[in-house]
Amino acid sequence: MFNNYTPTDSEEEVSDNSSLNLPSLNINSMSLQSPQHTSPTSPVQMIRSRGSTQFPSSSSLDRMTTTTPVFTRHFPSPTRCSSPPKPEKKTCMSSRLSASTERIRRQLDFPPDDNQDFSILKLLPFIKKGDPQQVEPHSSELQFLASHQTKKQKTSCANTTPSPLQLAKGLTKSQLVDLLTSLTEATPSLSTSLAKLLPKPDLSGLITNLTYLNQNIYKAIPVTRLSDRTDSLAFNRVTTHLAAFKKSLVEDLNMLLEAGQWASVLEYVILAWDIVVVTPVWDNITHNTSRRSCFKHMASSVIRVLKIKDFLISESERLKLIKCMTGFSVREVMLCKEKLLEGK
Repeated sequence: MFNNYTPTDSEEEVSDNSSLNLPSLNINSMSLQSPQHTSPTSPVQMIRSRGSTQFPSSSSLDRMTTTTPVFTRHFPSPTRCSSPPKPEKKTCMSSRLSASTERIRRQLDFPPDDNQDFSILKLLPFIKKGDPQQVEPHSSELQFLASHQTKKQKTSCANTTPSPLQLAKGLTKSQLVDLLTSLTEATPSLSTSLAKLLPKPDLSGLITNLTYLNQNIYKAIPVTRLSDRTDSLAFNRVTTHLAAFKKSLVEDLNMLLEAGQWASVLEYVILAWDIVVVTPVWDNITHNTSRRSCFKHMASSVIRVLKIKDFLISESERLKLIKCMTGFSVREVMLCKEKLLEGK
């Protein structure tokens, strides 16, 4: 059943060669095949050669040195052309002297015909002083002379002392009042003419200031969802503005009463009444004290004007005051309304 296989001679040679296909044996075989090997290697030398690496003779550094010559290329240098001779350097002193001499020569060399260069100047107008046959000057010259004279007048006025009326502009109200009293005492005839010339007081500035203070009250009120606009928190925020509003109203009324401007007092009360009515009404009754005091001062001022015998209130002003004072529970306002009704 088993076949007896016998290898041939060629197969035995191939197997022998393949069994010798080891790295160490290859190196030895290379050394054996090299022409430089003269003696056969012993087994001891083959064992020793296994631990050391052998490099071929072609990889040595001695073989890399080349003996070929290095060729260098030489470029010929360009030929230098002969440069022109340099001019002689002039010194600083000689250049200055030459420049000064040329400048003087130019100034002295006048053209033969002088009238050609200065012909433009003959076209310009000019005035000869002391000439009896003088021509009238041009309109532009007259305007220039007139403006120059006005400038001289303004500068001369600035140097002079100002007038007494101009000095009076820097005085205060009390100083002007003292000045007028001294003048009327010195010359009693001036009092009658001064009374006729005195204008009616302008109340627009007083009413404008009072309106501004009322607007400040509403601007200071806080706008929040946690509190109302008329509660104690809002009142505490506007206390200073309420005091300023009341102070301005009282000072204006006292000033007009001291000046004896009775008609202006009534006019001021009519105008200021509408502004005081618009002021906020607080939830707490005690916080409305400043508002009640404003109505009280206005009503008392009207009562003081009604007690004056020489002054008569017009019917239109009486009706306006009665209309303003209706619907108020302040004691002074109710008394003032009764006196106004009695005067009909």
